[in-house]
Amino acid sequence: MENDKTMPLVIIAIILVLGFIKANGQVQGTVVDTENRPVPFANVLLLKASDGTLVTGTITEENGEFLVEHSNPGRYIVRVVNLGYSDYQTEAFALESPSASVSLGTLVLEESISQLDEVVLEAKRNWVQNTPEGRVINVQSSILTKGSNALQLLERLPGVILDHRDNQFSLNGQSGVTVLMNGRRVTMPMEDVMSLLESTLADNIEKVELLTSPSAQYDADGGAGIINIVFKKGLDQGSQWNFSGSLGYGYWEKSSSSLNYSYGKETLRLNAGYSWFHDHGKNGFEGSGSSFQPILGAPSQAVFSTYFNNNNNTHNINFGLGYQLSTNVEIGGEFIWNLANNLSISDVNNKRHIEGQDFFRSHLVTRGTSNKSNAISSLYLKTDVSERSDFMVDISYLDFKNDNPATTVSQYFNEDGEIFQPENEIFTDGTRGFSESTIHLGVLKLDYTHEFNEKVDMGFGFKGSYANNSNNSKVETNVDGFWEVDPRSQSIITSDEKLWALYAQFNMGIGQNSKLRTGVRYEDWERTLSNAEEDFSIRQFFPSVTYQYQLSENDQLNLNYNRRISRPSYSDLVTSLYYNDPTAIFTGNPLLRPGITNSLQMEYARNGFSAGISLQKEIDPIIRYQLTTTPQNDILVVSPQNADYQKSIGLYLNIPWQWSAWGKLNVSSTSAIRDYRISYSPDPAEKTYFYQSLNFNQTVVLPWEMDMEFSGWYNFDHYNGTNFTKGFGVLNFGLSKAFKNNWGTLQFSISDVFKSMKIDSHLSGMTPIVFDIDTNSTYRDESAFTRIFRITYSRSFGGASGKKSRDLEKEEFNRIN
Repeated sequence: MENDKTMPLVIIAIILVLGFIKANGQVQGTVVDTENRPVPFANVLLLKASDGTLVTGTITEENGEFLVEHSNPGRYIVRVVNLGYSDYQTEAFALESPSASVSLGTLVLEESISQLDEVVLEAKRNWVQNTPEGRVINVQSSILTKGSNALQLLERLPGVILDHRDNQFSLNGQSGVTVLMNGRRVTMPMEDVMSLLESTLADNIEKVELLTSPSAQYDADGGAGIINIVFKKGLDQGSQWNFSGSLGYGYWEKSSSSLNYSYGKETLRLNAGYSWFHDHGKNGFEGSGSSFQPILGAPSQAVFSTYFNNNNNTHNINFGLGYQLSTNVEIGGEFIWNLANNLSISDVNNKRHIEGQDFFRSHLVTRGTSNKSNAISSLYLKTDVSERSDFMVDISYLDFKNDNPATTVSQYFNEDGEIFQPENEIFTDGTRGFSESTIHLGVLKLDYTHEFNEKVDMGFGFKGSYANNSNNSKVETNVDGFWEVDPRSQSIITSDEKLWALYAQFNMGIGQNSKLRTGVRYEDWERTLSNAEEDFSIRQFFPSVTYQYQLSENDQLNLNYNRRISRPSYSDLVTSLYYNDPTAIFTGNPLLRPGITNSLQMEYARNGFSAGISLQKEIDPIIRYQLTTTPQNDILVVSPQNADYQKSIGLYLNIPWQWSAWGKLNVSSTSAIRDYRISYSPDPAEKTYFYQSLNFNQTVVLPWEMDMEFSGWYNFDHYNGTNFTKGFGVLNFGLSKAFKNNWGTLQFSISDVFKSMKIDSHLSGMTPIVFDIDTNSTYRDESAFTRIFRITYSRSFGGASGKKSRDLEKEEFNRIN
């Protein structure tokens, strides 16, 4: 428990230190080209006027604005460097005090025909950038990105919470999150999305968008918002190879490698890559509790533990192509293929005492394999209808298969450690399970945009999709040497899902300081389940409104309203999937309803700092892995359930602090007062509580081309349905060394320095649940057993190594909708 107490104190201490640091001065301005268009992502260098020594630097935002902080008085010059433009250098100016501020106004760059041979400084983008729709996390700014997988990366992002026990995301403490890859929804059960992310190398990810106020162009799915993972796209000019290799060790070994090739010229852009990922690790849980289950016939007490030995191997192939047919027509496509094999061996130990019966201990060993194949392909055509109008067609197809057989061998021991057979016939010699799932999904999207003038534009679009899902699963029990199908587990289910949507969106400037974006999306969604008496259907409008007001050159106010839906996934609905304990069955809930969320947000932003408040109400929020029973009240059922509602008032903060020329700290926090009500427990119950989470990222520039990073997060005590969870968090460390003459980068990282990734939960901690179950358990991720060490080497080869054209930099921040 000592580590649990240490982690929040460390983060709180860091925040308290911030309050005593003296404010730095600022040098600010705006960079534009000769046609007065903003130049984003240009390098801005603050140099000493006496000898040209580099002091610090930054890059311009999407609107061309920049801000450089300083702490030492003196005379300085600013140099702006960007590929495709001639260098710009200001006259020398004086900073009279550590807190002095200077505005350089508008700096105009002239285009240059010859490309720069060398970029003097590769300034890292800010870790967090604010947008009207949410936040952009520039993940390649972090040392810890290299060698980790996408799931580990997302867990470190501000506002993102991953529940390892039930494989679900939440965003700013709210459940109902949709995951996109390059703007396309990953239409799979969340546990399979988690597996896909776990086998995807973070090295190939450019940025992650956390969209809490998405526009009408996006699907209405995700009550809390959208996590959009944007992968690197390659080059516009030249060719380049990128290699990365990683070795690690925690409880067991880990390794990964990737090789990517990018090629570009005036009319063609191509990128292709292969990556391999291996992770051998351990996790599990243990606890104790009491219950009175009818299937056991009497009250009982139990001490239990389940630990998993997971050996995961994954291959990923990606290919992307873009070709300019003419000056106004572009075609292209991409293909992503993921093949994963996971061997999981679980070791289950239960000590159980049933009133009126002899004490006994059970030992179950389950050996299961999971073979998953996931292919995502897409084609697009984009044409400039006129100088002010664009039209785009996008067709994509997803093919997913999962074969998951498992075998369990059971043994029972009496108090003296001798093998014996318990009285209750539910305790068998073993089980074997079979589960095969397939998903086929086709999507067609049409988007049209038109710009009336510099202040007014509009967009219209259509989306149609059709999905066919199937699951064939059963569990057989070993009774006296014969395998018999357990009728509770047998499931042959098919599902068809149809969705079509229309959206309209208008953007307009109001005066010089205001912008208004209004949109509405209409969705017609219908799902047919072979085991459901009625079809699921939703036909509703989902409006969204965003108002931006520019208080000053660096101060902005955003006001957002949106309405969204959290649909139950296919695996949430299918019944009788499997069970891993004779007294309980894990199943879906065919009666589950979609959750509808209305959200109002107001945010103030200034130079990376942001503070926001939100009001949110969700009707029928989905809460997974809740304990209920059958209508016959004879067995424990673990399934997703609808709460009646959840209401919250939230406060969000993001504080970047350049506390010196060589150190920068970013702290994010989410605080909320929540109130929710449930009716699926024996007695309806309501709970109001205070929720808070903290996230920080500290980077330090060291001599000899080295960088150091500390990052961490902590989630305080919170509730989930009928359960209570204590606070938990981790601290990570990274060290990076860049070699001269383009000889690559060597990085070393430690995950979970304090070995604190363990989650303490109390089932029935919020309200009493069925069968008087009262259980306390502790989940431990691998890093709670041992720190995970990783070393990674990466290098770029080719004439364009380390360089990107300015056009590509602009494209990197254009979202694919």
